Amino acid sequence: MCKVCLGALFCLLLLCSCFGLDRSGGIMKYRAGTVETGTGRFTVPSLPPPWKPPKIRLKQLVHENDSIDGTIVTDALCGPKFDDAPLPRLAKELFQRLQERKITSEKNLTLDGRAALRMQGGGRMDGVPIRMDVVVMKKDFCLYDFVYFAPPATYAQGVGDFEEYLHGFRTR
Repeated sequence: MCKVCLGALFCLLLLCSCFGLDRSGGIMKYRAGTVETGTGRFTVPSLPPPWKPPKIRLKQLVHENDSIDGTIVTDALCGPKFDDAPLPRLAKELFQRLQERKITSEKNLTLDGRAALRMQGGGRMDGVPIRMDVVVMKKDFCLYDFVYFAPPATYAQGVGDFEEYLHGFRTR
């Protein structure tokens, strides 16, 4: 994985730990598109090659695409300690570790029958430019975060796969 992607992934993982979130309601298992959390399950679609099969890292589902240095991270925090803050605040928190950050668009959407918020933007991670696409949604006492990030030069090559991934997300 490229240094930019690794750094951004570390940033997202660190962000979750900085806010003291109880990870017991996070992602526990993944098998054939079904993701189990501490309190339930949801499904995600497969991504086409060259996206690698997902791995669970620190209770987050991570898809990587080395050809574009892109990564998609899915996170779920379920149960009584999920963050019930407004969606705009939750989305902006995912950009907080970027330097020179700029949010370029924000729009409401529906994801699995529930209101969600999508923010796009970018900044720098350790001086290296990065573009990010963030979607946050709350449903049934779960907070779902979806983040796609890649270098600006290759970002556009993976955003369509990220959108298809979002459209295939289903809670059970």
